[in-house]
Formats: sequence, structure tokens, C-alpha cells
Amino acid sequence: MKRVFLAALITLLLLTVPASIALSTPNAGWNKYASNPIMFYGPPAGWDDFSIYAADVMFWDNNDSDPTNDRFYMWYSGTSYNMNGKDIGFATSPDGITWTKYTGNPVLRDGSFGYWDYERINAPSVLYDKEEGKWKMWYAGYAAYIGGFWIGYATSTDAINWQKYPGNENTGLVFMSSDYAENFDGYSVLSPEVLKMNSPHGKYHMWYAGNGGSISSNQIGVAFSDDGINWRRYPDDESPQPVLPIGPPGAWDEGETVSPAIIQEGNTLHMWYQGSNADKSITGIGHATSTDGGITWVKDPANPLLVGAPLGEWDAERVFYPTVAKDANGQLYLWYHARRRNMDTIPFKLGVAFWDINFVPTATPTFPAGFVPTATPTDPSLPPDAETCKQGTNACVYMPVVQRPPNTPTPKP
Repeated sequence: MKRVFLAALITLLLLTVPASIALSTPNAGWNKYASNPIMFYGPPAGWDDFSIYAADVMFWDNNDSDPTNDRFYMWYSGTSYNMNGKDIGFATSPDGITWTKYTGNPVLRDGSFGYWDYERINAPSVLYDKEEGKWKMWYAGYAAYIGGFWIGYATSTDAINWQKYPGNENTGLVFMSSDYAENFDGYSVLSPEVLKMNSPHGKYHMWYAGNGGSISSNQIGVAFSDDGINWRRYPDDESPQPVLPIGPPGAWDEGETVSPAIIQEGNTLHMWYQGSNADKSITGIGHATSTDGGITWVKDPANPLLVGAPLGEWDAERVFYPTVAKDANGQLYLWYHARRRNMDTIPFKLGVAFWDINFVPTATPTFPAGFVPTATPTDPSLPPDAETCKQGTNACVYMPVVQRPPNTPTPKP
């Protein structure tokens, strides 16, 4: 019976996945890694001791033919309770599963008091520009006195040491909300995804989520640029329109479309994105394709392709913010963040899924004798009273009474 059920499941997956991918990868369908989650928040009093989320991953061949130099690079968002910071860190992995965080994290910090990105930066999108020999990052930033999210830009020569784009009190800022109440992105712009395509529209294409207008839900739009700094909305700056709008009433993504992750295969762009139901209590990850440079998108009829697990699992009911990359063998990976309950008091962690259901991931390396690996952390529970939390330990990270007021300048180490 089990064999019959498995055969039926595989047949169903092959019938429902997008044809362009199914033909190139037999037996395809997102297969969650059995040992998820693969990456956790940091230790108490660290920069990411609250949550890790909204990552961007790429496979980096080190610009040479030596496969021993190949690595997965990850830039990820982290939040700290004890330091009241929300910054971006860096990690590397030989297999996409076992990650080593950079000891000098975070690699990009939120701004000082008075800046547009004072309260948080997150959702990085990173590419290596071979023409210029430079790493480039676009990221979302927020400050309550601004009102919503905007998008910034930074560059690096080594993927670790970043310099925000110059500019007075708006250092880093390159893309603001359209500021028209009726526009879909009139209030916020966030979760950028940038590719360098050198198309007639512009060298750089940026897909982003906008919030505003009569719907007041996140929807995905696109903008074009010749330098990655000065952007033109589609179809124009006065009346931008979403290119991947929310679904109709009753659709799985009627609540929002957000967090695009895009790769190019020939003349086809593949987008994976986060969608949610009307009240955003359940989220999933869907797929869409475009053959005109990312303006016209066709949603996959089999959406959502990745959903949360049953209650009680680490990724119960909701999966967030996909990022997708291929390894040297063409194997497709998707990383996402999730938590075990839909509560802001529960930390996010990172998981991974593989497109080929027959793929067996690289085993975790065997450690030398005497080596004791770091134990899997246990999510902290609420203490019996607020006084316990004044010690500043990770067991207290969720008690709001000890948080500093949001308009107090964040001390930087």
C-alpha cells in the first residue's frame, strides 16, 4: 500500500509542477530536508539572539574552475533583543545545509537615530557584478518616523565589508515608496530582488513588494535601472502597477504576494514568492514564470508548491521568504524561514528544501574524536514574571517591558 501511495504521489507531482522545470528535472517537487531547521538564532546577548529570517543565498564558484573553492554564500536578517538591533549577517556553507556564521557579524548595520533605516534593515538581495568586479546589495530599511519601508544599496569588494551608498541623512537610500496614496506601493517598498540582465528596459531589474492603494496588501512590482541606483517604476513613476498581484477572492494568495526570488533559465524567468490567505494566518510559497523580462507573469496552477507543516512542527502552517539557488550540478535548493507557532514571541529559524525528490543531500561531515558539536538550541519559554527578565538572558527575550523605547538611539558596538 505504501508503494502504491508513493507512486501515486510522484505521479501527481509530475503532473502539477511547471513543465519547463519538470522536463529538466525528472521526479521534481519541493522536498523538505528531514533534519530542518538548518540554522538557528545566535547565543544570548548576540546580534541575532532573537530571530534569523529573510535570507538571500547564492552559489559562488569563486570565479575559478577549482570546485574545492565552491561555496554557498548567505546574507541573512537577524534581530537582537538585548541590543535592540535588526541587522544583516553573512554565512557560508559547502553543501547548503551546514552553515558557518561569519565571526565578524553583522556585516551591515541599521542606521543611527534620525536615519531612514534606523530601526531595522533586512531582506538583502546580493549579486556579484563581474563587469565591475564588485559585490552589490539592495536591502529594505525602516524607521517609524518615516512611516514605511524603503530600499537601500551598498557595495563591497569581498562580500563581507559593505559600504552604504553615499548621501547625507539618507545614506544608502536609493528607492522610496511612490508616495501616492492610490498607488500599490504608495506606503512601503520592501523585499527587493535584483538581477543584472542588460535588457532594453535597463541593466538592472528589481522586483519588490509594494504596499498601499485601496487593497493595502503587499503586491509585487518591478523597476528598472541603468546603474542600480536610479530606478524607473513600471509602467511609469506616476502610476506604477503590480506585475504579480494578489489572487482573486478565495485564492491561496489573496492576502499578499511578497518576497520574490528569481532565477533565469534561458529566456524564462522563474519566480518563487510568498503568498497568504486573506487574514495572513496561513502562508505558502508559489511559483510563476515570465518570458518578457519579468513584466508579464503566469502563476503556476499547482500553487502553492511549498506549505507549512501540521501544528507542532517547527514550520507549522506558515513558510516565509524563499531564496533559490542552483549548485554546480544543477540541483535546485530553496531556503525559507518559519516558526512553530504564529506568534511574535516565537523565533524564526531557517530551513531548506530540494527540487528533486530523489536528491540525497551531502551528509554532515564526520567530526574528529573529542569534538562536541553545538547542541540544537531550545526555544526559550516565558519566565514567571517580568523581573526575571531584567537579567537580559535569552530566556527573557520576549518580555516587552524591558525593551527600550523605539525612538531611543541604538548604541553600536
